[in-house]
Parts: sequence; C-alpha cells; structure tokens
Amino acid sequence: MLERFPSRLPFFRRVKPLAALLLGLSSIACTPLLPSRTFHAPGAPVGRVSATLVPAPGVRAGGPHLVTFGLPLPPESLTRSGLSTVRILRDGVEIPAHVDELTPYRDITDPERSGRWVRVARIQLTHTFQTSPPAPESVVVEWGSSERTRDVAELVEPRRGFHSVTGGSFAPEDLVTEPEVYVVLPKAFLSQGALRTPFVPLDDRVGEEMDPPALLHGRRLPWPLVYDFAQKNYFYGLLNEPVGDNPYRTNLDNNGEAWLYDRASAMFVLYLRGGSARVLREAVRASVFYERLLVLARQHRGDPSAKASPLGAFFSWRKPRPDPKDAAKEPAWDPKYSYAECLALTHWLTGDPRILDKLDAVIAAFEDVPSRWSPAYAPVRKSTGERLREAWTERHVAFKLLAATIAFELRGREEDRARVVRIVEDLLWHQDQSRPGGFFARAGEVVDGGLYHFGTQHDPDEAGEELVASPWMSALLVDAMVRVHSSWDDPRIARFIVRMGTMLAAASKVRSQPDGSRLVTPDYLIRADGSTHTDHDGAAHAADVMGALAWADAFARLLGEPDPRFRRVVLGSPGLYETFAGEVFQRPDDWMLRPYRRYAWMFRTSAAFSFALGAR
Repeated sequence: MLERFPSRLPFFRRVKPLAALLLGLSSIACTPLLPSRTFHAPGAPVGRVSATLVPAPGVRAGGPHLVTFGLPLPPESLTRSGLSTVRILRDGVEIPAHVDELTPYRDITDPERSGRWVRVARIQLTHTFQTSPPAPESVVVEWGSSERTRDVAELVEPRRGFHSVTGGSFAPEDLVTEPEVYVVLPKAFLSQGALRTPFVPLDDRVGEEMDPPALLHGRRLPWPLVYDFAQKNYFYGLLNEPVGDNPYRTNLDNNGEAWLYDRASAMFVLYLRGGSARVLREAVRASVFYERLLVLARQHRGDPSAKASPLGAFFSWRKPRPDPKDAAKEPAWDPKYSYAECLALTHWLTGDPRILDKLDAVIAAFEDVPSRWSPAYAPVRKSTGERLREAWTERHVAFKLLAATIAFELRGREEDRARVVRIVEDLLWHQDQSRPGGFFARAGEVVDGGLYHFGTQHDPDEAGEELVASPWMSALLVDAMVRVHSSWDDPRIARFIVRMGTMLAAASKVRSQPDGSRLVTPDYLIRADGSTHTDHDGAAHAADVMGALAWADAFARLLGEPDPRFRRVVLGSPGLYETFAGEVFQRPDDWMLRPYRRYAWMFRTSAAFSFALGAR
C-alpha cells in the first residue's frame, strides 16, 4: 500500500512555450508517496492487458510468425497453478497459446515466500498479420478469469521466431538476430516494478518519436518533465540520430567505452517507462550484440604467471589502454564491462533462454573483485612493483552485487543466494567502519555512510594515500542495493541506503560558477571528513547522484526517520535537479551525449527518482 503525504514538490523555472507541442504546460502536482515494502504494485489476481504485436523491420510477409514474450506481473497476482487461466484473445476470441512460468518471485531469507508467485509468465503463439506488408496489431492477455481452452502443450525454441538484422543500427556482419515480431506492453503496466524498481511512466506529452533538437535547445521545462524529454531524446543520440556515424560499430576506436555502465539496460529502463516499440527493439538488439561479444577468458590479476581465476565472460571490445604505462597496470580483462542485467531483461521480455548461456561466466568475471575491503589490500604487478588500477572501487563491487542478485532472481540457487548475502554483509561491515570504534572513525572526523578506501586502491593516478569515496560510483552501489532489498526485506539494507545518502548529501556542494551563478554538484571524490578531494565532472554526474539521494529519501521515510536534507539537495534551488536541467538541451543539431557512455551513467540508475521522491 502506498502511503500519501499532503505536501507538494516544486517545479523549476518557467520558460517560453515550445511551439504547439508544449503549449499550455502547467505545474505538475506531485504528492510524496512511500514505496511499498517490495516496491511493487498490489497484486492483481484477475486482470487483462493489451499487447501490441509489432513486426520488426524487414518483415514483409504476413505470417505465420512464431511470437514469444514475457508477461511481468506484480507479486500476489498469479500462482503457478493459475497459469492455466492465462488466455490470449484476438477480437474477443481465444487463440491457441503456450504458457509457462519463466521466473517466480524469490526471497533471499524466506523459503516460504520463494516460488509462491509468478513473476514472469512466458507466452508463445503463432500470429498472421492481416495486411501485407504487416502493420502492428493488438491482442489481449487475460488471467484469473477462466481456464484456457486452446492450450499449446509444447514450447517451440523461441529463436525459431528470430531473423537476422540487416539494417538500421546493425549491419549483417554484426551477426545480430532479433524477434520477427516484438510484443509491446503499455507503459503503465511495465512501470509497476516487476522487472526492476517501479517508475513513474513517461509523461503523456513525451511522444515516442525523436523531437527536433532545435525545438528543445536552451529550453527549461517544469519538474520533472525535463527529465522525461531528456531520457527519451538522448536515447536517439545513442543511435547517433539524427547525424551520421553509428557508435554501435565505431566504438572500437574509443575502446568500447560506449558500452560502459550497461548500454542495453539503459535502453530497457526507457522502455519500462515508455512502452516504445523502437526502444524495445534497440535494447534487444544491443543485448544480443553485447552477449555475442562476451568472450570467455581467465583473468590474470597482476602477472600472466599468476594463478588464473575461473573462466569469466568479458567484453571483447574493452582492450588494454594504449599507453604502455597504463596497460601495465590494467588487468588482462576488465570486469566492469561484464553485465547480467541486460541479459535478464532480454530473457524476461522475449522469453529467450539462450541469452543466459554465459550467465555463470559473467558471475565468474568478478571472482577477483573483492567485496570485503581491507586497508591492506593493495595488489601490485609482481614484475614491476606497480600498484594495479582499481584494486577496490564502489563501481566494481556494485556490478558484482548486481550480477549476483540477478542470478539469484533468475535461478534461485543456494550458491547464488549465499553469494548475495556474503557481498551484502561485506558492504554493511565496510560502512560500519565509520561508526565509533571503526577503522575510519579512529582515523579522525568522518562523514557517515561512505565506503571509504585509500586513494591508491581507487586509482593510484587519481588519488594518494587519503581515505576517499566516490559519490557517483556509490550511486551504482545504491542501485544494486535497492534491487537486493526487493527480495530481502532487511532494515539494515534500507539503513545502508539512507546512510549512503548522508555521504552523498555532504558531497553535493554549492559551487560558484564563472558567470556568478551557483550550482550544486557532487564531488568526484570526497574525503572521509567531508571535504572535497576532486570536483571535476560534477555537473555531468548530477543525475546519477540525484537518483541515489532520492532512494535515500524514500528509505528514510520507510524507516520512519525522514531526513529533509535529501530532498533539499535534489529539489532545492540550487539543487541537483536544477543542475541536471541546465546540462541538457544544449545542442541545436544533435542528441549526442559525450562521452558515449554518459547516457547509461545518467539514466540507467536515476530513472526511478521521481517515483522515489513521490511524483505521480
């Protein structure tokens, strides 16, 4: 149940209308809400939803086409035995369909809850479009009302309904395949939180198509509409529309960095908020391409002669740095490019099991990433004595935890559950080193909440022997812990997120600009005493830090300990949202964010901020 509060949130600077598209904008009434314990919508034991069948580009024949998709449901909606009530209706008439359970809801600590409710039901049917070339058509998915009478007992391998992508964002030589028919669900249904955290759906004034960059250039919109327009339009910049070279195939030149922070999952997040067929298609294509470029290799941390770790999945476009000095300090392969979330989302939305073939290897890619911090942890290259890069960072541990959590959600194995518990316990212990008697507290004044570590462990080229934390990397970790909390109702996890918010609020400082204005930007690195270690790129990280602070605000309210600092840092003037708004709509001719990886770091983890703060 969502708890309501009477106060309202502000909206930012009023501006000139954006032609007829945006005429008549009014303030958005936003009443703070408290997320439910599991972040999901109430169960729906009886329900129906419209599903749009969209032919992929290049599909010319009307059919028949094999169509497979996942139906994500809130918990307490459907049991496994209730799958027999899932029916597909076309023009009010039931059509033949296969239905099975793709994934149940699982609980980290309560076996009684695990497996009780269907999280994603897989549906497969055969469809012939009524026109040629085919145009989108709709069916209705219904559950809980009556038994399915036209059951198809056997599942056909879903990739028998795939075809090769020969144009658009990928070329034939990229060897990408995709469903011949995509199934698109409504944004209000997708945003309930079954596949990720809940979201406030994209505002209805935000259309699916790309807006001309000049239309929004230099404009400011009310809160939170600017975020919605930015998330939608900068997606097209990922595809390099409306200008030339496609970064999907050119980013070998920039070391594959466009795929950092999970490019495909960032697209899926937009789909879950907007329900766009184009976005779903590009997210699936990106995931299939990414999975193909995951190579299986053994990591040698330090020296080639060192004992190799288990076979892991590493992104093959992430090559060692070209500078020999840097390359000497790099691991052979880089686990911060190894992601499970995009593979899981593809599996859940298309019903394809083969996309998960490398899941075990993705988990193994983090074998050499320690979750238990130690002040003595300082691996060096034995042959030179040089410290290795990124011996311990919040970013690496965040992706390790996220991969482990998703593996548990998908499979529910005891080894997956134990891995999640171990990582979380390590992080809770690390954060507690700021409490009286802890390692950080003994070192002097300390701002609570940060996972401090020595600068030489973070990056010997960026920081020295001081204790530091990275606010923007911590935002990645908050995102992972929020996901953990959805399957592990432990108040320590909620408190971890709130305490992390304490550090993030301290790191978000008001800074005077050359033009005399004042902006709130997060430190790039913060010292344990709260002072700034490094402050470059702060404005570029306003969105991700804002998203983490929004969750800190939500969990503080969940614990009955609201802290007004969190909302003030995000929504104040100056505040992080205002800084974010000033960073977007700056170019009149394209929607490209630079560097290419920026879209994923800005939008993948922050898109639930309006839900966490209570917008509706």
